[in-house]
Amino acid sequence: MSAIRVRNEQLILAAASEEFAANGFDATQTRDIAARAGVPKANLYYYFQTKENLYGKVLLGFVEPLLEASAVLRESDDPLIGLRAYVAARIRIAREHPAIAKVFSGELLLGGRQLPDECRDLLHAEARRNVDCLRSWIERGLLAPVDPEHLMLFIWSATRTYTNIGWQMGRIMEREIPLDEDYQTAAQTITRMVLEGVVMAPRAGEIRGILFAT
Repeated sequence: MSAIRVRNEQLILAAASEEFAANGFDATQTRDIAARAGVPKANLYYYFQTKENLYGKVLLGFVEPLLEASAVLRESDDPLIGLRAYVAARIRIAREHPAIAKVFSGELLLGGRQLPDECRDLLHAEARRNVDCLRSWIERGLLAPVDPEHLMLFIWSATRTYTNIGWQMGRIMEREIPLDEDYQTAAQTITRMVLEGVVMAPRAGEIRGILFAT
């Protein structure tokens, strides 16, 4: 693949992420994407054929970091370390990919009707692996006996809040754009809520050290 093609595709995907995030799929016009990317409209169709294909590529671009975040959950056999890393990774995704995160969350709120089968299959398989990891920790007595599916749903909803209602977060923080330390505090707060709810009593004293470890 030529360097020019790679550059143009990246420009188009970045522009499409911003347009879809601002206007939604139906209201977004391909001419506006091309104008934001600074490329001829014909290039958009040359590289992606249709608006639907381009939308799918934008969504897939968010699925990949989600899969990477899930991997850190299972890299440690210690749930305190794994859960902390997982929450931090998901919050980092919202901070580093705000436009794509908004597009992805908006698609999920509509029932994922345009989520490509490839994305759907990857997310489903990864979710099952994550739940199996939580269930294993619970069965081994490393976590309190909570429902693993609902624990995973709680973590997803808590971390996704910073994408879904970013404007409300700005009002609470009294600034238009959240700062890096706001995201760090978010990760620490969610981690504390999760760990204090699922960590067995003998390990409760370890939570503070885990939260503020560098």
